Amino acid sequence: MELTLKRILLGTFVSFSFFNFFGQAPMSIPYQAVVRNADGSVIANTSLTMTFKIHDVAATGNVVYQETHNLSSNAQGLVVCAVGSGTAVQGTFVGIQWGSGAKFMQVLMNAVSGEIDLGTQQMMSVPYALYAGACDIQVSLTGDTLYTGGGNFVIIPGISAANFPPTILGCTDNAACNYNSTATQNDNSCLYTGATCDDGNANTTNDVINGSCVCGGSQTIGSGTGAQLLPGNATCANEYISVTGCGGQTSLTYDGRTYDLVEIGGQCWFADNLATDQYRNGDPIPTGLDNTTWQNTTAGAYAIYNNDPANDVIYGKLYNWYTTADSRGLCPTGWHVPTDCDWKYLEVSLGMPIADLESYGSRGTIEGGALKSITDWNYPNTGANNSSGFTALPGGIRQMYGSYQTMGDYGFWWSCQEYDSFNGWFRMLDSDFSIVGRNWYIKQNGFSVRCIKD
Repeated sequence: MELTLKRILLGTFVSFSFFNFFGQAPMSIPYQAVVRNADGSVIANTSLTMTFKIHDVAATGNVVYQETHNLSSNAQGLVVCAVGSGTAVQGTFVGIQWGSGAKFMQVLMNAVSGEIDLGTQQMMSVPYALYAGACDIQVSLTGDTLYTGGGNFVIIPGISAANFPPTILGCTDNAACNYNSTATQNDNSCLYTGATCDDGNANTTNDVINGSCVCGGSQTIGSGTGAQLLPGNATCANEYISVTGCGGQTSLTYDGRTYDLVEIGGQCWFADNLATDQYRNGDPIPTGLDNTTWQNTTAGAYAIYNNDPANDVIYGKLYNWYTTADSRGLCPTGWHVPTDCDWKYLEVSLGMPIADLESYGSRGTIEGGALKSITDWNYPNTGANNSSGFTALPGGIRQMYGSYQTMGDYGFWWSCQEYDSFNGWFRMLDSDFSIVGRNWYIKQNGFSVRCIKD
């Protein structure tokens, strides 16, 4: 079978790409394609693999980055992905030196009849946007010259504000752990490692300034009736993590559905994906939204994968992020949608190194396998042993533009915490790997949800 491809790059189309707003460079490049047979008919509903190679300087230059995507065409033959968010085979996307010379992207596809080279094309405006993220902009401390990187500069008319620097408040004692080398006036905010303090959390004791310059108690995983995530983890140092366990309870019925419970590291989790169609107070959660409404809503909503009730029975419902933060409560009384720190505590309980907790993308080595169910995943379901009892299922996603994708290959679970006004934190598991993915994504996407005990 011969295949042809029409490639279109749309700067406003986002699918599996993570954008940072307010002028920062995007972390991936949107890509979509329509795959066709030699006679022009589309290749619909077909699994395929796409490989992207970034060549340096010339179309035949050295490959500085390579990644793969396992995709499925839809009924119109459309495949969508984001270069930069696939499985890296060579190099790192963030390590590409966009400013060091021209870059060329080669696309290869493996569908039915083996791998086909779809061609190589020079990348133009998008890489320059990425390169702009590293542009050095500063105002001279002695004049009125604005440097824009690469030896370029412009003269600012009049007298630069740098000649009359404003007062900068901060800790000016270099013995303090929060010493601010740019401060010009001490504001009495200095903190000293080992000094006693009060973190305001009644569930911790022996509060001191820790190695991350944060006030926190000395409790560690599994101790007492409450614990901090980990000593030295600044993000969660003051967050209360419930480790009261399940108290011997093995199941819970909520909104007419019974969920298995599992205790991991002292936390009590649902061992099934949530499937409720109403909030805790009984208010219905909107559903049945068409693609346009789903894309534009900023209120809670849910969908069932491909609108097939059989998928609801196995994988539960797909909720947008807004349902997780609704004050009416998505989980039963005494339960909540996990925070980013709840997820981290779970991961550390399964052996994830502390150094990986704040990372984006792939983290740990075997923790994903300990979470994944050994059934209902597509081949190869790498590392899956469900040793934790969490029984993670690959419920897929309702993408922000409304399409359903990746059931059987990926599972996505929301955190109730937002990354910014556009995105929320989530976790991801992959059939091909035994790691745990952590990142942020646009709030209109529909992900699975697990509940955790308060």
